[in-house]
Amino acid sequence: MTIKYNYKSKFLSVIKILGVVVVFHPIIFKHIVTHIPEAAIPVPNDASLVFLIFLLVYLMPILAWLFCFSLFSHLPLEMVADENTLTVKVPLRETAISYSDIESINLNHEFRTAELRGEHDHYNEILTITDINKKKYVYCRPINLDQNAIAMNPDSLKKQFENSDFSQLKRYIEKHIYINI
Repeated sequence: MTIKYNYKSKFLSVIKILGVVVVFHPIIFKHIVTHIPEAAIPVPNDASLVFLIFLLVYLMPILAWLFCFSLFSHLPLEMVADENTLTVKVPLRETAISYSDIESINLNHEFRTAELRGEHDHYNEILTITDINKKKYVYCRPINLDQNAIAMNPDSLKKQFENSDFSQLKRYIEKHIYINI
């Protein structure tokens, strides 16, 4: 069983604050440079070299910040459940949880209101796996719900929760935990 989705990193707020520093870094850089004696700063005569220095000092930090912002806004995550382990892959990290090491597995749902302009209110499903060493693995993702079905019959919300990807994953893992015992 495989589940793939994108999520927003917890570090996105730090990257947003870093963006303010990146935007104002030319002003800070200019302020520092104006307080250094002229004899200490070599002035290049070649116009292409001046342009290259401009790119490195002013534009590269902005481009690096934009790359980090886009990456941390939509981090890809893949969960693969096979016969013996659950493998969770995120960029630069892979976590394997053996079913024999799982002590408990819980699934909760929470309603989240929109935090940013352009977002919508949604339900999140939170999968919490606790291993025998009391280490917790928490995974969260928004649920794609059929709003028309819920409007026609509010009881269908419970049915959609039961058929969500994390619910199916939880049932799959629980089935294999008891088979391996």
